[in-house]
Amino acid sequence: MVKAKQRIDYAIERWKTVAGVEKPDGVPILFKDEMVEDFVEDLYSRLSRENVSVYSLNDVSLEIEKEELSIETTLEGDLETIRKFLGFIMAKQKGVLITETEFERIYDVSTRKGKADVSINLTDGGRVRILISGYGDAPGLIREKIESEIRYFKEV
Repeated sequence: MVKAKQRIDYAIERWKTVAGVEKPDGVPILFKDEMVEDFVEDLYSRLSRENVSVYSLNDVSLEIEKEELSIETTLEGDLETIRKFLGFIMAKQKGVLITETEFERIYDVSTRKGKADVSINLTDGGRVRILISGYGDAPGLIREKIESEIRYFKEV
């Protein structure tokens, strides 16, 4: 929970000058009833009026789609060696293993550019399909790092 708050605070700080984003001080309260004036009067009776600010909010519906990038390649070697190599790559990216089956592993990877889910599918013959999905710059950055590691592995 603390990390999520830090990430939100960092995003607010980055966008503060660009788009006028700010975080309200104090204790934000979402009041959903029409008796808001009665509630504010009650607050005024308990607090200094200067310590109370009232804002109106509107729901905003956004249609932001996850970016999905993929890497498809074939690696030489036995499946266990390839599986260990792919696990090593994800460890370097500080990937957290979320779920695992015989042929697929799904990781959660966080970077300074955001976070993304990475699904690695390994089949017979060393065929690897990696699907990276997330928002912002994170999927592209993670793909670049994974492709770099795979290129190096193939050269050695």
